[in-house]
Amino acid sequence: MAEKPFVSIILPVRNAERTIETTIQYLLNVSYPRERMEILFADGGSKDKTVEIINKWKGKYDFIKVIEVPDSKSPGHARNAALKVAKGDYILFTDGDCAPHQDWIDKMIEPFLKDEKIGLVGGEIYTLRTDANNDTEAYCEQIGFLTIGDRCGMKNGGYYPEIKKDLPSEVNGSQTCPFFATANLAASRKAVESIGREFWHEITGEDVDFNLRILKNGFKLYFQPSAVVDHMHRATPQQFYKQLWGYGFGHPLLIKKHAKNVLEFYIQYFKGISIAIPFPVKGIIYIGDFVLFHILGFIFLGLFAFIFFKQGLTGIINNWLLLLSLLLLTGFFKIKFFLPVFKMKPKRKFFKFATLHYFSKLNFIKGGLAGMKKFGTINIEG
Repeated sequence: MAEKPFVSIILPVRNAERTIETTIQYLLNVSYPRERMEILFADGGSKDKTVEIINKWKGKYDFIKVIEVPDSKSPGHARNAALKVAKGDYILFTDGDCAPHQDWIDKMIEPFLKDEKIGLVGGEIYTLRTDANNDTEAYCEQIGFLTIGDRCGMKNGGYYPEIKKDLPSEVNGSQTCPFFATANLAASRKAVESIGREFWHEITGEDVDFNLRILKNGFKLYFQPSAVVDHMHRATPQQFYKQLWGYGFGHPLLIKKHAKNVLEFYIQYFKGISIAIPFPVKGIIYIGDFVLFHILGFIFLGLFAFIFFKQGLTGIINNWLLLLSLLLLTGFFKIKFFLPVFKMKPKRKFFKFATLHYFSKLNFIKGGLAGMKKFGTINIEG
C-alpha cells in the first residue's frame, strides 16, 4: 500500500481558551498516521491560557508545534508564519474553535489524488454546541451559519464554477462568490507556492483573496461535503454581530482588488439577476428581502404622512389601494426575511432568534458601509 501524503494542519489562534482544548482533542481523534502529519498552531498574541493549553499537548506529541506571532495583525498574518515552515504535500486549514471529524484528512485529500488540477478543496461546516442553553449557538446551528452546501447550492459537492467576468458578485465574498472559508480548507503545495505561500497582508478578507488568487492561477476548486468540520460559534450576540460586521467590512476591499470597473445591481430572485454598468466607482448593490422591506416600509410611511398632511383623512381614503399595496409588499418581504426564524425551535424563543436574525444582517450591512468609506468602493448587500 502506497504511503499516505504528508499533511500540515495550520490553525491561527488568539485568546481561544474557551474552545482550544476541544479542538485539540478532535484533531487527535482524526484517523490519519501521526508520522505523516504535523499540527501548526500560529498564536497571534494570546493573553489568556491558549498557549499554555497547547503547550500541555505539545509536550505529549512531537507533531504539535507552536509558532508565536506576537505582533499578528490578522489571522492571515498568523497563517503566513506557519506557511513558511509547513512541510506538507497538502496543507489543511481550520481554526481554534473547530472540531474536525474522524475521517477529515482522508476526505479532504481524496479529490486531489483524482485530479491534479485541483488546487483547493473545501469541506462542509456544521455547528458544535458547547452550551445547550446558548441562544446564539442555537440560532447559528438552525440557520446553517457557515454551512457551505446551502450557500453555494451544491449540497452533493463537485467543482466550483470559474470566475467568468470579474463582477463584484463573483469576488466580494458573498454567497455568489466561489470560495471556501479557512475553517475547513485544504490546498495543494503546488497551488500554495503559485501565490507565494502567503495570504495577503490586509486585515480582513484573506480567505476569499487566497481562494481567488489560486483560482485565477488556473487551479480548480472542489467542494467535498463529506469532509466535515464542526464549528463552535461565538458565545454572545455581541460577539456574533462583531463577526458579521467584520465580514461586511472586508467585501469592499475584495471588490477594490479583484472586480472590474462596473457597478453591479444584483437581484436575489429567480436564481439571481445581475445587471452591470460601467461606472467610475466599482461596486455592488445587492437587492434582497432585507433591503426591500425597509425601502418599501419607508416609502409607505413617507407617502402616508405626505398624503395625510396635504389632504387629511380624505386623501388616505382616496389612495387606499396604493397604500395597501405598499403595506402588503412590505409585509411580504418582511415575512420572507424572517421565514427561517419561523422554523426554529423552541418556538418560545422566536423573538430572541428574530432579534439575532435582524441584527446580524444589520451589522453585516453596517460593516459593508464602513468598508465602503475605508476602501472607496460600493458594497450594499441586503
